[in-house]
Amino acid sequence: MVSVPVMTRAVILQSNYIPWKGYFDLLNSADVFVVYDSVQFTKNDWRNRNKLISPVGPVWLTIPVETSGAFGQTIREVRIADHRWARKHWSTISQTLAKTAHFSAVQDEWRGWYDAVANFELLHEVNVHLLSRIALQLGIKTKIVDVAELTLSTSDRIERLVEICSLVGADTYLTGPAGLSYINPKTFADEGIALEVMRYDGYPTHAQRSTDFVHGVSILDLIANTGDAARTHLRGSIEPVTEHA
Repeated sequence: MVSVPVMTRAVILQSNYIPWKGYFDLLNSADVFVVYDSVQFTKNDWRNRNKLISPVGPVWLTIPVETSGAFGQTIREVRIADHRWARKHWSTISQTLAKTAHFSAVQDEWRGWYDAVANFELLHEVNVHLLSRIALQLGIKTKIVDVAELTLSTSDRIERLVEICSLVGADTYLTGPAGLSYINPKTFADEGIALEVMRYDGYPTHAQRSTDFVHGVSILDLIANTGDAARTHLRGSIEPVTEHA
């Protein structure tokens, strides 16, 4: 019998607040998922906000954070500015998703999540807590590693990704489409690490409280509308990236 080499696939991403299904598709497809919150926090991004869909359009949920005098701070360092946010977000979530098919089955668990994070001081802590709880609800068992647990020796943006892969024992790096705008495939190839990209164009639609279906909303929308079938909607396609891509 011919032995087939075992591939270990890593995904390296910043933490996001209750991310969309594509984020969890990457997590589900990885053997090791590295939370990369040692990079600079970007305002008006998915780190501290996301949205749900309602019959009248998108409903934004934003965690208020301290940014005054904190230019250049990393995601890990970002502090929450107003701890009333959790109660307000839960109220909005429960009102927006109340009439979906499966919200009643998850609402007690979700309320517990928001009670748990209400007094967290750091955005990073909130995001990782919710990320891990949602992953468990979806049945995703991927190992999640905080980059702070790793000792990195380079400050170069791309070489750091390669080094992280090596440190977690990965021979394959999976990125989303946006990563191809700055990643140099040759850097990975030179270190014997295969490069792959996740494509998001194969996702099915589902019942949603909107006239025009919207894919790019929080995973909470998918779970509330589809229940236990939510994970089956994570159907992005993975393609290899060549050195000459």
